[in-house]
Amino acid sequence: MIDWTQRSRELERIDSPESIPPERMAVVLRELRLVNRWLGGTRACLRTLAPVLRELAGRRPDRTLQVADWGAGSGDLPAALAAWARRNGIPLRVLALDFNLEACRCARRLLSAVPGVEVAAADVFRPPFRRGSVDVVLFSAFLHHFSEEEIARLLEGFRAGGVAWAVINDLQRSRLAYWGIRLLTGVLSNSPEIRHDGPLSVRKGFRRAEWDRLARRCSVSDCDVRWLWAFRWGVRMRLDETNSISNV
Repeated sequence: MIDWTQRSRELERIDSPESIPPERMAVVLRELRLVNRWLGGTRACLRTLAPVLRELAGRRPDRTLQVADWGAGSGDLPAALAAWARRNGIPLRVLALDFNLEACRCARRLLSAVPGVEVAAADVFRPPFRRGSVDVVLFSAFLHHFSEEEIARLLEGFRAGGVAWAVINDLQRSRLAYWGIRLLTGVLSNSPEIRHDGPLSVRKGFRRAEWDRLARRCSVSDCDVRWLWAFRWGVRMRLDETNSISNV
C-alpha cells in the first residue's frame, strides 16, 4: 500500500548515475527530453520563469541576467530558455548544471551551437559561482530528489549567495498522476530506469500544503504556487526581499 500522505524517501535509479551504463543513460536522457516536451516540463518552466525574467530585465536593463538550471540533464530546457530570451530581447546567460557527468557530456554536444548557454558538472550544495553573480536558480523536476530539510538548506544557501529568485517546476503527488505515468512508461518507454523512476518520482512529489510549509520554514514571504498541466507545480519564491514581482 502506498501512503499518499507522505513523500517517498526511496532513491531513484538516476540518483546513482554511475550504476547506469552510458548507452542506457543515453536512452534515459532522450526520454526525459520527450517528457519535458510532451508532458509539460518545458512549458511549465517557461510559464513560471518568464514573468521573473521580464521584471528583472526591466529593473536591470544594462546587464545580462544569469539563470542557473540545476539538474539540467542533456540541456533541452536551457536551450528552450535561451531561445525564449532571444525572441523577447532579454540578454540572458544560462548555466546548465548537473552532477551526472554523462548528462554533461550529452548537453555539451547538444548545446554546442546554442549561444548563451554554458554547461558544467557541479554539486548543488557547492555552487560553482561567486556571490551575487546569479539572479535566478531554476529547479525543474529536481527538488523531489531531496528531503524537505535538504531543500530548505539549499534555498537558504542560495539566498545567502545573493540569488534573487528560486523558480521551481515539480511533480504533484497523486494517485491519478502515479497510475497515468505507470501506464505511459509501461507502454512507451524503452528504459528500465524511466519505467522505475517515473512512478517513483510522482510518489516523491509534492502537495500544495508542502510548498506553503517550505516557504514558511525558509521565511519566504513572496511564494506563488500554481498547478500546471500535467500534474505539475509551478512555484516562484522570492529569496531576496529587495526584488519584487508585480502583477504576475
